[in-house]
Amino acid sequence: MHKTKRIKITDLNPNLICPLCVGYFIDATTIVECLHSYCKSCIVSFLERNNYCPQCEGQGQKTPTQLSIRPDQALQDIVYKLVPGLFKDEMKRRRDFYAGHPAANGLDTLNGERGGVREQERSIIAEDEIISLSIQFHGKSGNDLKTSDTKDSDGELTNSKRFLRCPAAMTVTHLVKFLRSKMDIPSTYRIEVLYEDELLKDYYTLMDIAYIYTWRQNGPLPLQYRVQPTCKRHRPSSSSVLSPLPLAHSDGVSESDSLSDKPLSPPATPPGQSSLPTPAQSNPSPAHNSAQVRPLANTARNNNNNQKNCSHGPAGDV
Repeated sequence: MHKTKRIKITDLNPNLICPLCVGYFIDATTIVECLHSYCKSCIVSFLERNNYCPQCEGQGQKTPTQLSIRPDQALQDIVYKLVPGLFKDEMKRRRDFYAGHPAANGLDTLNGERGGVREQERSIIAEDEIISLSIQFHGKSGNDLKTSDTKDSDGELTNSKRFLRCPAAMTVTHLVKFLRSKMDIPSTYRIEVLYEDELLKDYYTLMDIAYIYTWRQNGPLPLQYRVQPTCKRHRPSSSSVLSPLPLAHSDGVSESDSLSDKPLSPPATPPGQSSLPTPAQSNPSPAHNSAQVRPLANTARNNNNNQKNCSHGPAGDV
């Protein structure tokens, strides 16, 4: 399974910045002919002085006019959701502008242009925003830990629905730690958080869940959890480990077979050393030592007698 990689907002800036003002898109507008996007105020003022796209510069494209541009609401929502606090700051600037220019309030402008649109109406969630959620036990699996009969310190059932207020930047991992400590769940069981029977990733934030599953903020964010035993990994035993196969020679005979056919020879004696046992290696029993010395003395005496007999023999025998 591939691990999800979180990228930085700076890596996406080329797709979120207007080429004219070099700022994030505000009221993103796209030219129909070439599909290049700009801020609405930037492209309108540019087309009043020019009759070409700032990026295409008339390279075989139809001359764009103010009638060939369209608001790109999908792109603007992406920018607001990716850039923290951009929507709130933009709405505040618009409210401050219309508060300082009372004559502009009489114009036929939309509520959003005057900065009266709330973040909830646009489904824009800030990282520091507090989200209301509900969490309850999901007991449809047969392997789940039976917690319906246990009670906490307040006397409430552990599978009853609970309501929490958490920051939008809180991850599922933090919620799992809270449930483990609150419900006193042992470490031999794992806790899984679900949204509409779909398992959530541990690195998901509440803001991610709201964006992925299009939560409309018309009620608490409905979450569920389940408790299952942790699967243990079986390590292979030493007996099940296969021994390495013997190497085969070029003639087809294995190395173990060739070694078994050769007679075992005593190890060679290093030069300068005697093959006789050293005193430290001999048996310390005195009786055994005398039995070993006598044959050597008799052998030396017999050799001397043989030499004497040879020296006194007849000259012809010599």
